Amino acid sequence: MVLSHRSIATIVGGASLVAICFILLPPIAQSPQYHVFADRRTILGVPNFWNVISNLPFFVAALFGIRALRSPTAFTEPWERIAFCALLAGTVAVSVGSTYYHLHPDDRRLFWDRLPMTVVFMSLLATTIGERVSMSVGKHALMPLILLGIGSVLAWRHSGDLRLYAVVQFGTLLAVPLMLALLPARYSGASSVWCAVVVYSLAKVAELLDHRIAAVIATGGHPWKHAAAAVAIFVYATGVARRRPLDIATASPAPLPVAILSQEAAR
Repeated sequence: MVLSHRSIATIVGGASLVAICFILLPPIAQSPQYHVFADRRTILGVPNFWNVISNLPFFVAALFGIRALRSPTAFTEPWERIAFCALLAGTVAVSVGSTYYHLHPDDRRLFWDRLPMTVVFMSLLATTIGERVSMSVGKHALMPLILLGIGSVLAWRHSGDLRLYAVVQFGTLLAVPLMLALLPARYSGASSVWCAVVVYSLAKVAELLDHRIAAVIATGGHPWKHAAAAVAIFVYATGVARRRPLDIATASPAPLPVAILSQEAAR
């Protein structure tokens, strides 16, 4: 696939923005107050009960996502399936890592919460690049992006500087909607991706308003952040399971190969 001028401009502009943010931002240290969540009650012997138990939906969302792997129309290239598996594996690891962190919140445990999150972010980013920019670019970007995400958490752990991790997380939140808005879709079901982005944005709002929400709901906002983020994964995975390739020139469903039609008829 030959990249259009718009695609090239999107790639160059996005990469430039990330570089500028990293250069201009001063070092960002992890605030100790981050670990002081609104709801710290121990229930049934589990400390920080709601912040711990609210990680279960991540595991459930990943399990539901497995059905997309059985869809004959969800992926047109093998690397996309690998990227989606990485996203699901990262989601399961988030469930485990975040549970571990919230049992006793501190910087050391937060590392194991954030590490798998970067795998989810970078897998989604590479997938979106493949779907909206170029399959070849997305394929070759997958592993470097995942390594960049992991490296951003390692950099924070060893230097105490969160800048690279912030660029990884918020850069993904910026890049994915931009590609959705500016570049043509390769698959149907783009609305599910938009919905996932919106729901995850609401999750970040719940996280930021943790203590203010606690004035209304005893749990505070952080457990709802977990729930909303898991819903975002579920919505995205459900959209992947139902999507079909599009004819990019007409934005209409592309004719399915005979082999795929046979598989669908047999189901």
